[in-house]
Amino acid sequence: MSNGRDTSITQGTRIPLRNVDVAYLLRLDIGDHDFWVVFDTGSSDLWVASTDCNTDDCHGVPKYSQAESHTLSLSGEPFKLNYLAGSVAGTVGSEIIELGSYQVASQTFALANQTSGLDLGGIGNSGIVGFAFPSIAAIQPTLGTTLLENTFNHLSDEHRFFAYALGRNNVETGTSSDSSVTIGELDSSIVNDSNQLSFFSVFQTSHSPYDFWKLPIQSITIHSLSLPLSRSLVPGAFSPIGVLDTGTTFILGPTADVETFWNTVNVGNSVRYNKGSQRWEVRCNRFMDVRIKLGEQDSALEIPLHPEDINIIWKWADGNSWCIGGLQASDGVNSGDWILGDSFLKNAYVVHQAPNSSRPALIGLLNLTDPKTALSDFQKARGQDPLPTSSVLGYFTPPQSRVLVIATSVCAICGLIIGVIVTVVYGLRRKLQRTLELNRAA
Repeated sequence: MSNGRDTSITQGTRIPLRNVDVAYLLRLDIGDHDFWVVFDTGSSDLWVASTDCNTDDCHGVPKYSQAESHTLSLSGEPFKLNYLAGSVAGTVGSEIIELGSYQVASQTFALANQTSGLDLGGIGNSGIVGFAFPSIAAIQPTLGTTLLENTFNHLSDEHRFFAYALGRNNVETGTSSDSSVTIGELDSSIVNDSNQLSFFSVFQTSHSPYDFWKLPIQSITIHSLSLPLSRSLVPGAFSPIGVLDTGTTFILGPTADVETFWNTVNVGNSVRYNKGSQRWEVRCNRFMDVRIKLGEQDSALEIPLHPEDINIIWKWADGNSWCIGGLQASDGVNSGDWILGDSFLKNAYVVHQAPNSSRPALIGLLNLTDPKTALSDFQKARGQDPLPTSSVLGYFTPPQSRVLVIATSVCAICGLIIGVIVTVVYGLRRKLQRTLELNRAA
């Protein structure tokens, strides 16, 4: 099998993305057949469902057929990858692949014969293409390089970057704003000069290769209240680390932090936790001014979030009264402390720059959301929020503390009841004693 390094690349341009609410899909030509795959900056491998995939999870999507390809080369090596939610397994091969006007003559990828928990049929994608660093790829480098790596290897240092803007679907109007990714060039409809962006070094653990596109989170505020953030679990990090991940729908964070966030929002029973879906939900007209500050402390950039990205209305919303919270809890994140998914990324134009011998890997950010305009748009679509904003934080109570609070409350109630009983018994006893004394005196 070819090692995946035999490439023929022509300078490419803007590649459209399809917004399917929960993900963004791009079209790949694999062996002369088109497939829609999830654009994922949180993983590094490319895989597509094959005709051997018969699980319910991959039912109803176009599949790659070995029999119809004359350019496929199989390695016989197994492939397996676990995501934060879901998994995939199959076999490693190589094939001619086109991404926009970029072509790789022998690109290593995986033919999936089994998927689980990825809901390919529901989303409409046949696979996933990863744009993270090669060190986290499940396909070993001895078998071939990643699609992004192959592309970068044929570009000059200054053009070894990709950039994207993620649009929104408007359920109320049925419209959608443009979504796209470019490789090796900026989108001139958004920016003309890289100086318009703020660039930050990708966080890297000492003596370890780059893995995910990570930045320090300096603060998360809601209506100017600073959310107390849990201490980072990432070695060497002085503040929580956020992973920019286009393959994740929501912003995901530690349970304690997320519960504090929603307890702060919850005025007038405007927030609830759905135990069935295990998601936070919010009244669809509830307005939230949320901002996330990223980067090095002395130069961090604050990105305001559109309220529609924190209060998400989908086609299956509960009668337009309850919507999905754009910030959800997950203590299973191991790539960082927080995952900054599409709910965050829709609010910025993002550039991912590969490292070279003279500088580190960089992430460039340009704010795309104006808070005043966003509030106006939100109120026009959802109506006025009659409830006031909270002026105090609603703190998280750990489960063990809740048990203690309940136990203390029960003890207090029991003590009160016992006290009442003792008082009554004592009063009756005194009354009986006085009656006996009066009878003796008579």
